[in-house]
Amino acid sequence: MESAAHRLRDDAIAVWREWLVVVHKPRRLAIVKERDEHRKRISRANANIAAGPDFSLALRNNGSIANWGVEYLTPLHGTQGDFIMVAAGFNHWLALRRDGNIACWGANNHGQAPRDGIQGDFVVIAAGDFHSLALQRNGSIACWGCNLDGQAPPDGIQGDFVAIAAGATYSLALRRDGSIVCWGQNSFRQVPPDGIQGDSVAIAAGIAHSLALQRDGSIACWGCNLDGQAPPDGIQGDFVAIAAGANHSMALQRDGNIACWGHNEYGEAPPDGIHGDFVAIAAGDYHSLALQRNGTIACWGDNEYGQAPTPEDDELYDEDDYATLSANFPFMTDVHIL
Repeated sequence: MESAAHRLRDDAIAVWREWLVVVHKPRRLAIVKERDEHRKRISRANANIAAGPDFSLALRNNGSIANWGVEYLTPLHGTQGDFIMVAAGFNHWLALRRDGNIACWGANNHGQAPRDGIQGDFVVIAAGDFHSLALQRNGSIACWGCNLDGQAPPDGIQGDFVAIAAGATYSLALRRDGSIVCWGQNSFRQVPPDGIQGDSVAIAAGIAHSLALQRDGSIACWGCNLDGQAPPDGIQGDFVAIAAGANHSMALQRDGNIACWGHNEYGEAPPDGIHGDFVAIAAGDYHSLALQRNGTIACWGDNEYGQAPTPEDDELYDEDDYATLSANFPFMTDVHIL
């Protein structure tokens, strides 16, 4: 009787082990893979547009780049190439080619934008004031440019990362497990030495404040909050993308509308938000951009250098900045993930 009971127990254990191998493990791996893919999709939602302090960038459908704003940084006829992501720094900008290499333009006084670009197998780019970051396919991070505050260590950052963000003089990286690593200047506690724990799916960095989009759609904020750009209690909502400007913040809601908070002297962060059917957002110093689902772009905020043209400005000042921009419509709305 005892041996029969043992056999039944052993048979049950064998069935359970087989279930773990045949059913549970593949199912668990599929769940983990889907979570990873979701994090990649969300963290790269804003790949097609970028905003510097006084210039703006957007990918055309053919992979070339439209540039507008400060003339010395933005070639009048745009930039040709097969690009899938853009990033804007203080006075330099980057574009990721489909082959994983990086093109650079603008100031290079700190080595932040080498004329020959950066060769490698990269999947994401980010630009700070005077430094640049690139996420490699293997999950590690390459850094170049100014490193006075430790924001761009020449040897890079090793890890299993899926997203990066560059603030003015600091950097963030999102791990595959949803936690965040921070390095660089920490004058406003925007770079906590122990990082940020949680289940984050996207990150954004401003001059001295940081944002993290959580898997549940809410937003965690830390760092400088002098203009209300990073409320310590975070922002509740059902958001799918985030952007951090100099002293303002934006978040794209699932319904396509945009929430804004923080500095609004130039109308860059209207408290009532921006209504539309948007799929991507970008925040400059004092202006903001949003890409609509139909490929058009909406701009608001400071337009001193033509970085945020509107039809109203064209009519009021007898200009053709928005008309010129709209001639490029529709812009690329598909996000290409390497």
